Amino acid sequence: MRTDPHPTTAKAIAISWLTAAAALGTAFVLAVLGQGLGSMAGGCRWIGATLPMHRQVWALVNQPVLNFSSLPKAGGYWLGSMILPMAAAVFLLLWRTRKPTLIGQLAIVQIAWWVAMVTGIWLPLLDRSDGHVARWLALHEFPAHFVWAAPFAAAGVALWAGYRCLEIARGLHRDPGRGRRLAIVFLELILPVAVWQLASALLYGGPPMRPVLGLGAAAAAVTALAFFGYPPPYPRPLRAPTFTGVATLVAATLVTISITWVAGRPLGDGRVSGVLWAAPESFNNIRPWVKPVALSDRTTSPEARKEKIPDRVILFANAPSPRASGKRTTTRESIS
Repeated sequence: MRTDPHPTTAKAIAISWLTAAAALGTAFVLAVLGQGLGSMAGGCRWIGATLPMHRQVWALVNQPVLNFSSLPKAGGYWLGSMILPMAAAVFLLLWRTRKPTLIGQLAIVQIAWWVAMVTGIWLPLLDRSDGHVARWLALHEFPAHFVWAAPFAAAGVALWAGYRCLEIARGLHRDPGRGRRLAIVFLELILPVAVWQLASALLYGGPPMRPVLGLGAAAAAVTALAFFGYPPPYPRPLRAPTFTGVATLVAATLVTISITWVAGRPLGDGRVSGVLWAAPESFNNIRPWVKPVALSDRTTSPEARKEKIPDRVILFANAPSPRASGKRTTTRESIS
């Protein structure tokens, strides 16, 4: 069933890392897509996005009313950035094709892994005051520590992705030892996450400890899975990588990197870029640290937006959560 060199060879690792780079950007895009679609389901108009890799991602929207974030129909706005990517990861892991390819299965593994890391662990634990899950819990007066339910759910998807990775490796190498198993999990899953965190720390400063601990716990769980044994081989033979497949993978990587750079690159003074494809109105969720760029002349420019939006809306949009301030939720405080 060997269709390619062992997964610890340089060629296999290069393909896996290229897939990981594309999957990292895909996870952030799926998070924004989930929040954008969830916002539209609640009656908002989706007008833009910002995708910083070191801060909370946001689908920029015009909200129908000032207190939209505290309404029941805002559930998709707050939780869509986690629910849609996790559902997509589960769907991909369940999906079986008649003639699977090695690149296709590695893409499924990496997307599921990075969705768990980014949307299930990193983003929910990153910001205690303005994170999507944290704000939803505060607005509905749930205990703040309930936010850890997201990483626990994501750990299941991460283990599933690790299990599939070991299935593929078992098909490429009949019976590798424990050292090889640990090397496969470390090189293809854990090391890319460590590189991402190291690069973020060098570019943007050290991240908070909570999301780092969450990522470390998921990595430890997958390592334990590889330590104690292998699952059966992947049930179908995998076609070896082709030039077309590798070229498609390179193109996907360039596209995702370009999207996250244009819509989330740092601009200095703690601000990041964003994009707008429609004009913001009075009730919007654009944070002060986001500087969106208009994609067309019909979109209001950032300077015009600052003049158009009353100062009170900008302040209310970033007010601390009711739980953090010790006050009851009011219409003026619940805008997001």
